[in-house]
Amino acid sequence: MEDKTYLSIAYLGMIFGLAIWTWTVVSRSRNLEQRINAMEQSLNIKSVDSDSVASVNDTNDN
Repeated sequence: MEDKTYLSIAYLGMIFGLAIWTWTVVSRSRNLEQRINAMEQSLNIKSVDSDSVASVNDTNDN
């Protein structure tokens, strides 16, 4: 095969690999968010009360 063909296959492989990696990261992030929400609900904690960074930013904005 020609060099351009090898390069094209390499780029497609790289794009495919990045797509799989991105999907995995997003999937794990969603799973973690669901687990955090379930834990907050089981402990009867409001998400605003548990997020100290958000509450500090809210008070600084006013």
